[in-house]
Amino acid sequence: MGRAGAGGGRSHSSGGHSSSRSSGGHRVSSHRAGSSSGRSSGSSFSSSYRGSRSYSSGPVYRGSRSYSSGPVYRGYSYQQYGGGYGSGAGMAAAVVFAIIAIICLMAVYSSVAGGQSVSSTIERHSLDTGNAYINDCIIDEIGWFDNITKTEGRLKSFWEETGVQPFIILKAYDSSLVSDSAKEEWAREYYDRSFGTENVFLYVYFAEADVDEDVGYMAYVNGKQTSAVMDAEAVSIFWNYVDRYWYSDMSTDDMFAKIFDGTADTIMRVSTTGKGIVKWLLILGVAVAMGAAVIIIIILKHKRSREKAEEDARILNTPVDAIALDHLEDKYLK
Repeated sequence: MGRAGAGGGRSHSSGGHSSSRSSGGHRVSSHRAGSSSGRSSGSSFSSSYRGSRSYSSGPVYRGSRSYSSGPVYRGYSYQQYGGGYGSGAGMAAAVVFAIIAIICLMAVYSSVAGGQSVSSTIERHSLDTGNAYINDCIIDEIGWFDNITKTEGRLKSFWEETGVQPFIILKAYDSSLVSDSAKEEWAREYYDRSFGTENVFLYVYFAEADVDEDVGYMAYVNGKQTSAVMDAEAVSIFWNYVDRYWYSDMSTDDMFAKIFDGTADTIMRVSTTGKGIVKWLLILGVAVAMGAAVIIIIILKHKRSREKAEEDARILNTPVDAIALDHLEDKYLK
């Protein structure tokens, strides 16, 4: 049918413009907005840190002789206890690079996802016109709404957030309106003769002869005050939501409430762009990497102090004569 779930859509069409009020037209896309899938390939990062050197903070004793006066200290290196800096730092570096790789992939994903969604780049402020909300803001000549009164109440949230009065007309097929420009002109004339305020956003759906199969043309008219909120970008966002929900399984009532709520939520806040997301994720990645580096340094320093204490204890517990003999052996026999 012509709404929600069936019927062939058509491509976008630019609309007309009047000198007193902004207006335009639209044809819903033949597919739901945001349904296309995109693929992105990211680089994977790998790193290995291989420490090959052994570190010793004291002399290494190489004596092979044993002495009855006490145990002989035969040497000590950091590789003897847990692999030293090489394996520990290598593992830590691998963890850090893995974290950075994950963050980079998240940044790429967020950037791609952000490029596929609607976004607002303009700071807007709610209109303060002093005009009361118009409760009777839906005219349905084709019988698509289930509960007009209830839906009119739901549309009030759009007015409360933007100060813009929504008004929806589902107009029955009119054979005299043969062109898109004629339909846009009809919408402008309807605004002129029907409203005494300039804060109305008028949406008109022009049904085709086969109401249930062909998707009709759509037009909008902005009041002079309305354009301060429903500017060109905001109108584009509105049409994006129309495209997104037109072929959904929602009822007409739910669909229009969703379209206006989504539009208000988006246009009244400056959206975080894909570049902004990438920027903050990179900052987060640097912070995580620096934090991990500090923790690794502290751990390695603590490990080195502990191993140094163990080595000093071994030296102190080694008989002096054994050390002297071992020293002489190194000096004269090698």
